[in-house]
Amino acid sequence: MSILSSQKSVGTCSKLTSYILLIISVLIVAIVNILTAKYNAVINRTLIFLLIMLTLKCIDNKIIRNIFAVILLIPVAADVSLQLYAWNNFNSAFSYGFAMSVLNTTPGEASSMLGLYWRDCLILVALSALFLWTVNSGPYPIKSKFRLWPVVALCLTLFAFFAQAYLHQIRKSNVESLTQRFVQATPVSTAKVFMQAIDDISVVANIGANIPDYKLTLSETGIDNYVLIIGESERTENMGIYGYKRDTTPELIKQQQNKQLLLFSNAVSPAPVTIMAVPLAMTADTVNARDPRKYGDNIINIANKAGYETYWFSRQGKGGAHNNVITGIAMNAHKSKWVDEGYDEELLPLLNDALKKPGKKIIVLHLNGSHEPACRRFPANKAVLSGGTEADDCYDNSVHYTDTVMGDVFRSLENTRSSVMYFSDHGLVRDPNRAVVYSHGGVNPPREALRIPMFIWYSHPADVRDKTIGTYDTVWSADDVNTLAELWLGIHRQGEPMKTVESWLSGYDKNVSVMDTTGKIYDWRNVH
Repeated sequence: MSILSSQKSVGTCSKLTSYILLIISVLIVAIVNILTAKYNAVINRTLIFLLIMLTLKCIDNKIIRNIFAVILLIPVAADVSLQLYAWNNFNSAFSYGFAMSVLNTTPGEASSMLGLYWRDCLILVALSALFLWTVNSGPYPIKSKFRLWPVVALCLTLFAFFAQAYLHQIRKSNVESLTQRFVQATPVSTAKVFMQAIDDISVVANIGANIPDYKLTLSETGIDNYVLIIGESERTENMGIYGYKRDTTPELIKQQQNKQLLLFSNAVSPAPVTIMAVPLAMTADTVNARDPRKYGDNIINIANKAGYETYWFSRQGKGGAHNNVITGIAMNAHKSKWVDEGYDEELLPLLNDALKKPGKKIIVLHLNGSHEPACRRFPANKAVLSGGTEADDCYDNSVHYTDTVMGDVFRSLENTRSSVMYFSDHGLVRDPNRAVVYSHGGVNPPREALRIPMFIWYSHPADVRDKTIGTYDTVWSADDVNTLAELWLGIHRQGEPMKTVESWLSGYDKNVSVMDTTGKIYDWRNVH
């Protein structure tokens, strides 16, 4: 009896140890994810990890169990270690920048970093050992007739997460990767930023490598300095120059009165989000003939080939699915810089420095503009409009601030042979009944999400023989910014008719098409 009692006691102890190890392992994964993730992500990742552990513990064959354990659990241990590394050393989530740093680290740098962060390496080893010990400890946690339940539950849960990600892709947005959306819900969520970083490196490399062999001729334009400004989330409905009740664009109206402005009254964005709209505008890619291989045929590359000095200064992000194509275009400029701090006015010193360089040049300024949340897009002392709702005041002040920045640009260029082309990447939807009153369009976007401000400004010294000023009323697509910009720069592709900006615009006659975030194409005439 004593032997039986002893064996029973050992079995109970082993079973208790097994449960304790499982609880500890699950709590570690949950607590670390709580540091930086939203509650739903924490629940999803913890649930998947628990089901993986139970599935592994129910595998009879020890060799097979441990092979799967190494494949599945060491990546989870690495995920937890990376999250702890970012939190302990930088008080932040493990983000895109960390992943890019890891991927771009040389062997020598990696060796030095491992020596510096040896404690994080020990955490990885300790967690791997704990997880492997847990799946190999104690008796099976589930009776034999129920041992398939964990793997069935795991497969069904993973399928549900994948289906959810897929439905989001086809119903709302396919801008981000389906795989990345799925991985985000699992206990190896840091893989998402590594996947994005790898994708970005590939996109940038492809744009730089696939530059067409341009055959060009140039015509004298009477302009030395070209400034191409890409606005952000600016609605024509909130701009005084387009008839809005508030005086949000005094600088533009002044330039219009001085007869220095060609204002497009019916410009249309090709898509309602930046990462789709800007590449379509700046490259030979088009709404009706999508081909990412055309990204290399862009304004920067053709200006480089024509002998212009090229600059790209941005207040937008540099990496990630919402920026990578734009970054790939920008990095081919002779000089590019991303400014993270401050407001859009921080680009002005970079502009003024570039203007000091002799010769013909094109300078691209990519603004933050009125991107949500609009209240954060201008300094507090530039809030000049009040009396409306908070959302309207914030948005209108962001439009007014962009107009102020435009005025500073015009003053920098006024005494030189210069021209400015401006277009906003897309508009926004205004809905007072939503928590975010001004928001991006998505599936089946309305006109207000796609109608955009667009103009060309000329300084008085600019010696442009066929200068067109006033209002251009034809429905015009920003899908054709690249073509218009080439003519603006005086660049002509051999074999094509040599046209001026004026002659090309006068003959513009196109059934404008737009695209939503799932890739569906609409005829502009049917958009309301």
